[in-house]
Amino acid sequence: MRKLIPGIVTGALVLSLLWVAAEARAGEPTETIRGVVNEVIGILTDPAFQNPARKPELRRRIKAAVDRRFDYAEMAKRSLGPTWRRLSGAQQREFTRLFAQLLEASYSDKLEHYSGEIVKFLGETQDGEFAEVRTVLVRRNDRIPMNYRLIHRSGWKVYDVVIEGVSLVNNYRSQFRRIIRQQSYSGLVQRLRTKVRELQQRRAH
Repeated sequence: MRKLIPGIVTGALVLSLLWVAAEARAGEPTETIRGVVNEVIGILTDPAFQNPARKPELRRRIKAAVDRRFDYAEMAKRSLGPTWRRLSGAQQREFTRLFAQLLEASYSDKLEHYSGEIVKFLGETQDGEFAEVRTVLVRRNDRIPMNYRLIHRSGWKVYDVVIEGVSLVNNYRSQFRRIIRQQSYSGLVQRLRTKVRELQQRRAH
């Protein structure tokens, strides 16, 4: 199950939620991304949360900020592909919950190691209810192109992140499809439960 967490994708996704450099005029989709970045940074740098005893509250605050701007149901549906349509409503909700927990458990610890990375906004495109915000993550001796794909559902929400040409959703879809083919959908769910539990236990120590 180790490969269920795409290292470069998850790591770059995490770092992209860290800091925003000043850039040219932007529209509503860009402001949506800028908003969650600023909120997360405010939480991470708040002196009130520097006490290790308050780490659980810090994590809850970060999760709430990210959850408001990420459409986990859309991400889960696209990651699962055709299998999604064959699931009952209850199964879709369970898979969405597990998928969200997988992402949250993966990025939480990395966010807490913020060290001043900068994200520059390069522009955006809109096509009806869809938009894409182009950014580049700037680190020491490194620049990582990163695009956010958003859908308008009661406001703009992220449904995919493309890092150096690698789609988070497509990456997971290829892995999920392989597991379903080799085992079954139930096998995939069991592996997700196990992975989420392992990540959560690791964070607790």
